[in-house]
Amino acid sequence: MPDTTGGSAGADGSSGRVYSRRALLSTGTAVGIASIAGCAGNSGGGGDDVITVGASSSTTGATSEEGLTMKQGYELWVEMINESGGILEDDADGLLGREVELIHYDDQSDPQRGVNLYQRLINEDNVDLLLGPYGSTVSSATIPIIEDAGYASVMPMMSDTTVLEERDVQYVTQAIAPANTYVRSAIDIGVENGAETIAVVYEDAAFPTSVAEGHVPYAEEQGLEVVFQEAYPNDINDYTSVLNAVQDEEPDIVMGGGYTEDAIGLTQAAESVGLSPGIFAWVVGGMAPAFAESVGDAAVGVTGDLFWAPFFELPYNQAFLDGFMDLFSDEYDDPSEMDYHSAGGFAGCLVMERAVRNVGEIDQEAIAEELHSIEMDIPFANGRYEVNEQGVQVGQTPSLGQWQAGDDGPTQEAVRPAEYATEEPIYPHPGW
Repeated sequence: MPDTTGGSAGADGSSGRVYSRRALLSTGTAVGIASIAGCAGNSGGGGDDVITVGASSSTTGATSEEGLTMKQGYELWVEMINESGGILEDDADGLLGREVELIHYDDQSDPQRGVNLYQRLINEDNVDLLLGPYGSTVSSATIPIIEDAGYASVMPMMSDTTVLEERDVQYVTQAIAPANTYVRSAIDIGVENGAETIAVVYEDAAFPTSVAEGHVPYAEEQGLEVVFQEAYPNDINDYTSVLNAVQDEEPDIVMGGGYTEDAIGLTQAAESVGLSPGIFAWVVGGMAPAFAESVGDAAVGVTGDLFWAPFFELPYNQAFLDGFMDLFSDEYDDPSEMDYHSAGGFAGCLVMERAVRNVGEIDQEAIAEELHSIEMDIPFANGRYEVNEQGVQVGQTPSLGQWQAGDDGPTQEAVRPAEYATEEPIYPHPGW
């Protein structure tokens, strides 16, 4: 059965990975789903009094750390809009005067399963609205299904723009900055400090590949020599051999990775082989609280994309933060434990809400047009949602975070851009 959420946390689940807090986080579960044929249910299945919102995310599988926290952003939005009408407008409870219900499935980080689940959401559940799954790999796989069904949808955490640029996409938009912007600031910091060479290692998957393909040309434009560039298998268990090869090149900058477990494994391997360049930049997982929990003091000096932090002054951020800490008080003791994927999920919901409110009814084509035309503040990245005609996000770029030494262990700081910075960057890496 799906996890149907009216603002409360979902059912228990397991990611198969060991993180100190992860067993506490709410997850959704779903039985195996076969591919379902049929016509799209654009009129929705929630009835006159309920608006159903369908989504999947990776609450188990390779990207469960990120998928779980994104789902919490969805859950918080549902809770807030049902209790008070949300934060965009001073309105009656619900959306368009109707209660909102989240129908959520666990796609297990599997693109084919994601396709099957979105077919189910459209053809069996007949949901009124769709939100995207976590990550570029699953999101990209579901877009053709969503487009063919004519459903308006926001992809909060899909940063690979390839599927949007290579296909005539009319209904789907991207709410997160493109992958080729994620850690450019780490390259800038290196160049400012005399770096001459860069090594790029990344998981052989859609998002990490798009990060590498976007950052390598930028690095070369800044005058850096790419002395190593290699994708590693997505089922890798030991990163030591990869970083031994990187060590041989003695690069000034080492960047890449993929997700949280990659950042953990790469950092542990770098420590074991004694690799200490001017700066490390791991995408996504490099700034996750679970990363620092896992590697301890080895996190100090590592940088990564930082789309949200509790100390950022962003539109709606205080309302998001207060609501999150209230709803998930059993799972989080302090805002520093929060992960930016929750803010991303919540921000995607706000974009969908704004489009629906502007249209005033559930009309998929009209909502899709709004998603492509509206510009609005969101509590994420540099606080702006704006897309081009292909649905690609053009209104924001991520900040760069870095773990620095604190009284109680590694502390997350913002180091770029200047208007968000809380500390100057550590350069070079302090060593082991």
